[in-house]
Amino acid sequence: MSGLPARSGTEPVRRTPAHRLHAGLGARFDRLDGWEIPAAYGPVDLERAAIRGGLAIADVTPRGKIDLRGAVDEMLARLAPGPEVRVARLSARSALILTRPSDVAPWLAAAEQAAGVSGMATDVTCVYAGIALLGPNAWDLLARLTSMDVSTVGPGGATGLRLAKVPAILVRGEYAIEVYAASESGRYLWQTVAETAGRLQGRAVGWDALTAEGWR
Repeated sequence: MSGLPARSGTEPVRRTPAHRLHAGLGARFDRLDGWEIPAAYGPVDLERAAIRGGLAIADVTPRGKIDLRGAVDEMLARLAPGPEVRVARLSARSALILTRPSDVAPWLAAAEQAAGVSGMATDVTCVYAGIALLGPNAWDLLARLTSMDVSTVGPGGATGLRLAKVPAILVRGEYAIEVYAASESGRYLWQTVAETAGRLQGRAVGWDALTAEGWR
């Protein structure tokens, strides 16, 4: 008789590096495309109010991430990404495509085709942890975490920086400022950002409030 445990038949569940910190905050969890996500930490209307008029942070690690290397402009011209994805151009030879968690596979296949033999497209979803900063006070939060003048990054722009002394990528979207760092730094970065946000009367928000407010 085999000593291996019986297979349950359920799908594998991925968790973000900050999962235990979310649990400590009393998060209610939900499943989304193989991830266990913090859906809410309390009343969703209070979380939505923080997004609209104050300061909110959210763990967006499950967002799909595809790393493009090569002649990025040519690759993107062939790929023709629409409004359902966000493209963070980091240099003439490097870009990050951000998708919904469920859309990684089809966009990766399209990106690999667009890359051809001279470029490269890699799924780096689990390589990076992500945090979204939302609300009118998000810029105040950033000012306490980095010495870089991030106000120079226009809508749709992206840049590399050090956030709380951690190398990171900042992406300025329509609804949020998103920062991505290596997964091994994800727990530390979330804890540092959350503590700083708390001093500014900010709060953690879950995916229910995020999607209700139009983030994608």
